[in-house]
Amino acid sequence: MVAVWSRDAYVTGGGPAEVALIALAPRRLPDPLPVSRGRHGMPDDGEGATSVSIVARDRETDPAWFAERVLAPFAALISEDLGEQAEGIARTAAHAYVIEAKLDDPDDLGHVQAAWALAKCVCECAAEGGGEAIVIDVFAARAHFGEEIAGWAPDRSFDVMREVTLFFDEQPDGSIAAWTLGMRKVGRPDLVLLGLAPGGESDAALLLRDVAQTLAAGERVEPGDQLEGPTGTIATAAFESGDAPGVPVEAPALRLRKIA
Repeated sequence: MVAVWSRDAYVTGGGPAEVALIALAPRRLPDPLPVSRGRHGMPDDGEGATSVSIVARDRETDPAWFAERVLAPFAALISEDLGEQAEGIARTAAHAYVIEAKLDDPDDLGHVQAAWALAKCVCECAAEGGGEAIVIDVFAARAHFGEEIAGWAPDRSFDVMREVTLFFDEQPDGSIAAWTLGMRKVGRPDLVLLGLAPGGESDAALLLRDVAQTLAAGERVEPGDQLEGPTGTIATAAFESGDAPGVPVEAPALRLRKIA
């Protein structure tokens, strides 16, 4: 039995939660997939298992889909995260398994858990055939080797830093912008910090991690709210794309500012 990932601070009124994973495999896998609660971590309780779907796409029958939906948007990401060899694996993958889940304001994170259970099953099946899978976490803008995901413990706990990616970029004025991608998976807004001094990335990472964990646990934060954390008081405001045109975060998002 695998316990569902709970949200111990859940407050109603959050947004829809969406997960999108693309698992690239060198060969066609069994249909249906032999997904298991005990082996792969499919949750027993909640709506997670029923909210997730998987669709197979074949390069031979739909090469345009692979070119437009996989290689064009994600080849550079795969290369940056995993190296040129991984990009080569992605470019020659014969099959893609699109795993999606969507729930409105979920009171647990079983949908995320269920999506990764399917991905783990795909990766294990690919490895059993002597091949390597590549998994793209679309909303977190992150790529994983199949071997890594196959090795995840099925009864592992939720880890916000596995689900959310932190990004840092120098702005035209020399300051640093920091932001998250992946909060959409838990039905909460992504987070943005602007105007950081160079060298402040470590403190910014801790702040983003702590707030992301708070939201993933189910708290709901609206623009104008203040948060009390281990590093002080944080003010929040709505993030607008014009605040920092080079920060690729879609609305709604929260801009954070430390005030005490």
